[in-house]
Amino acid sequence: MSDLSGKILSVCATMLMAIVLSVPVYGLANAMGSAEAASAETVLRAGFMQRVDHLNPNVGLSDAAYVFYGLVYDTTHTVENDFEVIGNLALDWRIVPETDPELVISGEPYGSVWEYDIATGVRWHDGQPLTVDDVTWTVNLNAEWYDDMWAYQPYGYFMDYAEAIDSDTVRIHYFDRDTGEPMPASYAYLLCIPILPRHKLGAEGADYIGFQWTGVFDGEEYPIVGTGPFTATEYIWDEFTEGDHITLVRNPTYHWMAERGMNVSFDKIIMYFYDDPSAMAQALQKGDLDIAQFPPQTYLGIKNDVISGELEDVDYFDGIKCTQYWTEIGINYAEAGPNQARLDPAVRQAIAMATDKEFIKSTFYANLADVGTTLISPVNTKWHYEPTAEELYDFDLDAAAALLEEAGYIYPEGGTVREVTADSLSYDEGWCLLEDPLTFDMLIRREYPEEQEIASYLKQVWAEIGINLEYRIVDEVTLSTEVYNYLYDMMIWYWSADADPNYMLFCQAGQSIGGWNDNCYDNETYNSNYLMSVQEMDEVQRKVYTDECQRTNYLDAFYIILAYPHQTYAWRTDTFTGWGDWEENPCMSFDHFWTGPQLMFQLVPVIEVTPPPSDDGDAWILYAAAGAAIAVLAVVAVAALLMMKKKKGGKKETSEGKSPLGE
Repeated sequence: MSDLSGKILSVCATMLMAIVLSVPVYGLANAMGSAEAASAETVLRAGFMQRVDHLNPNVGLSDAAYVFYGLVYDTTHTVENDFEVIGNLALDWRIVPETDPELVISGEPYGSVWEYDIATGVRWHDGQPLTVDDVTWTVNLNAEWYDDMWAYQPYGYFMDYAEAIDSDTVRIHYFDRDTGEPMPASYAYLLCIPILPRHKLGAEGADYIGFQWTGVFDGEEYPIVGTGPFTATEYIWDEFTEGDHITLVRNPTYHWMAERGMNVSFDKIIMYFYDDPSAMAQALQKGDLDIAQFPPQTYLGIKNDVISGELEDVDYFDGIKCTQYWTEIGINYAEAGPNQARLDPAVRQAIAMATDKEFIKSTFYANLADVGTTLISPVNTKWHYEPTAEELYDFDLDAAAALLEEAGYIYPEGGTVREVTADSLSYDEGWCLLEDPLTFDMLIRREYPEEQEIASYLKQVWAEIGINLEYRIVDEVTLSTEVYNYLYDMMIWYWSADADPNYMLFCQAGQSIGGWNDNCYDNETYNSNYLMSVQEMDEVQRKVYTDECQRTNYLDAFYIILAYPHQTYAWRTDTFTGWGDWEENPCMSFDHFWTGPQLMFQLVPVIEVTPPPSDDGDAWILYAAAGAAIAVLAVVAVAALLMMKKKKGGKKETSEGKSPLGE
């Protein structure tokens, strides 16, 4: 280096240091803060009053579990906006025409064979490609091993088998499981079975996958392997067993980016689980949660605080749930359990007339619900059936008491609980002994305080017609275990469903006993109409059958549907934007659990960047001077470097005769 060049660079360094030191400290601090904000991890924090009860998507029952499955797995189809069915792993689907050469030979009827085009370029979380073999294997697992793979029976029951006909197309053949004959499947345009990784589970049996598998691959980099928009962390099992929260990380290679230009805009989602709704409300108010769904009274407190202006940067929504969630008094149809007097239609009808659903809606759901009637929620306007005025069981204690009296259930002398007599159907059928009291056991979920209050109310009001109710508060897992053994009298539980009526109607069909049917309900009229609703490809005629299923089930009163509770969410507007209009588009809701949840792709984190203090009016002069000085020094420094290069033989040319630094 020449003396002149060295002197120039030395002067430049000295001047640059002086300029840097002259820049106000707050300017440097602000620059650093801006960089930190730009690189800060963005996390969506969601609160739940339910826990994820199992990591295996074939075992869990809670809605929180299904939300979790919808984040880490994909199905062939999903829904968005106002129950519009769209493809997820399936890009397109169609009924195979009867003129297809294979169908000409097999004689399979129209609607019994469906074809699905599977997305290419999809990768499992561990980097392996998803293929049609994963889809066919998952479908066949559910079809062939129906009893073991019970979780998705509403879809799998009528599946015969699946086959890959080329590298990206799957055919599924549907049949009547009772007769073995091919049968149309009207619901086959919407299949929500999570597709599982064959390369991880293909060597395992259905009993293991359906019941024993924890849902986790121990000791592996990716302990859960799905294709969904989020992946689990290495700590998933510890988080699950501790029960406080579960952390999921954005899948940076989710296939919707390539297919639709859509991906998640934040880094993580943490699902927090609470036992106390007040604690969850405080977490939202303090900014420790971004969104949560609350019990009615807690929600109303938040809503009122927002309206009054006491609580800022929070919005809310209460409207009927897109999951078609409803709560019911389920009455066990099986000839088992503590008191089989419940099998007498007169007893069930009297109970229905002694249940004031309007009072339950206004008191225990704080009017944040619609009165319950039939199996398909009114949010699904296309398929809901509402009983006529003549069919409805109106609240009428006098009529209920008279019905029990007429059916031979009489008060003993000085007693307050009716007893079985020789004139009672339950005695004639051998269900009860003489003088057995009308005392019934009821299971109640600990996780839902409003249901405990409903049970207390029912105990009081049913006592007025001579029925004694004894209820037990248990964890939902315990309730589930007892219910599916069919050894109970009654319970308050719930159902959710998808956009097609098959899912919900299957759950009360005789075909689902031992599987999804939680009260062992088995009515011949219902069953025949349900089977016709599956086979019928004409929507108008199909609704005739689905309506009859709902009507029959309502009148039988083995389900007394109490309410269609509203979703009662509150969320912060200062941490995320893009919450959408849940009234206009119900499937925008956080409740969405059919995979590819729409809301996750629309939320945008709010990144705060602290500006320099605005009260220093001369600060811009310093920054401008510093910028100008640095620019001048840069020119001088470049000149010095060029002088150095000339001393060493000038500019080095590439083989194309151009500088590596460009023109």
